[in-house]
Amino acid sequence: MLWGGLAVALLGVGLLAGCIQPVSNANLTQTALAPYAAFPTATSALPDGGRTEATPAPDALVGQFIASRGQTPASLLVWHDQLYPPDRLQGFSYTGAGSVPCAGYLLLAPAGGVWQPNNGALVCADSPAAGALAAVTFFLTSDQQPYTIVFGRVLDPAVTAIAVQFSDGSSQQTTPQSGGFLLVRPGVTGANVITAINAEGNTIFPNIPQSPV
Repeated sequence: MLWGGLAVALLGVGLLAGCIQPVSNANLTQTALAPYAAFPTATSALPDGGRTEATPAPDALVGQFIASRGQTPASLLVWHDQLYPPDRLQGFSYTGAGSVPCAGYLLLAPAGGVWQPNNGALVCADSPAAGALAAVTFFLTSDQQPYTIVFGRVLDPAVTAIAVQFSDGSSQQTTPQSGGFLLVRPGVTGANVITAINAEGNTIFPNIPQSPV
């Protein structure tokens, strides 16, 4: 029944995405959402112990994920690293080929006493001058719990808040970290509007364009 309900929800999101016009400032060939069937075998220590030997820094798996998508990231920054039991979610940003801004997420699952990649996505703008970019998709944790994720990047340092209006009528807000933003909520839904706001409450970006992933 869970998978049946999820399939119906995903169909609804797919129909919603079909109503959104294509985004002109995002390079859709750089987006991805997939398990890592051929991902490198680097590992990272679990927070509850069990592995004490030296392991890569938190951005090591992220760097390998980006490389597996055919990119060589510059100025890679992991600005979000939080447990979503039993998994671990990382948000990151970097500069892609042609000096374009990029952002993404990586979900890690515990396996054999170490973190292993589960799924993730990334998106890059098609111009170095892009002021903001965003994507909305979903992920399943390793215990098959669905979450909607909104992630992206704003290049204007005046932005202090990102507000998301979801297609079910609810809304949620988050604070950018080093220009990157990531917002997660249980279940599967779409996002109608993603707004960037400054400290005075003024709107900087009334609706950040979404790139489907």
